[in-house]
Amino acid sequence: MRFTDQYGLVATVYGTTPGELRARDERQGQPLQRWIAVSEGSAVAAVGTWQRPDDRIFLHFVGEDRSAYSDLTDAVVDTLGRSVYVFAEARDGELVDALQTAGFDVELVEERFRVRFDDALEWLRGAWVPSGLSIHTADAVDEDRLFTLDNTLRQLTLGTDGWQGDRAWFHDELAESPPFDPSAYLVAVDNRTGDYAGLVRIWRNPTGPRFGFIGVVPQYRTTTIAGALLRRALLAASEWGYETFTTETSPSNPTIHKRMRRLGAESLGQFYQMVRNPPS
Repeated sequence: MRFTDQYGLVATVYGTTPGELRARDERQGQPLQRWIAVSEGSAVAAVGTWQRPDDRIFLHFVGEDRSAYSDLTDAVVDTLGRSVYVFAEARDGELVDALQTAGFDVELVEERFRVRFDDALEWLRGAWVPSGLSIHTADAVDEDRLFTLDNTLRQLTLGTDGWQGDRAWFHDELAESPPFDPSAYLVAVDNRTGDYAGLVRIWRNPTGPRFGFIGVVPQYRTTTIAGALLRRALLAASEWGYETFTTETSPSNPTIHKRMRRLGAESLGQFYQMVRNPPS
């Protein structure tokens, strides 16, 4: 069959049809750039881009010929002239080696855990809401102010500094995302000033609850509100019919990482956030 566009060439590398790949690209909601490695007239690998709200460009590689990833990365960096990022499972040594050959360095290490609700709730049994603060579900607070709080907290988090969220995307996440359950997406409010002090969210994924994020603005970090938020969210999520939830934490966060070990959490393996910088 004669090649007419990128979809006719690369769809098989993605394991789908040209029409479905085109529709998938359109659903991404942002302009997509793709580079394709071709050998003897057939696509053997490809890489596409995803721009996160923190302005980081993440790459998604496909294709069994991982030796092509280096040339693909060079083409991306030459075109964009900026740093690019990728996630990789640590246990996939072949992929990690291919990415390191392509010039990527490990920037952040995360470890994924499976945690029993009863163990986590026992750990948090003494958590309480401090005087002057209250906890509300995400569907009961002002969405614009919650968006601002989310941005503020992400900017203070390692790996997402510089985050500038998309307001429409944030609304869709709350209004149309099936994993959103307000019972475990909670916001702390200072009753004296009306300020939003922190948030926690646990996603109700089809595969089971996933702890997504917890953050408290700096002036409230000496209070017990973080533990109170987490305990209340875990209590709600424990009613969804699962005995465990998944979460990620970095070994560079010794307090939480050691706590996972002491809780007897099951390690599901580490993954890396890797970066390739352009030539200086």
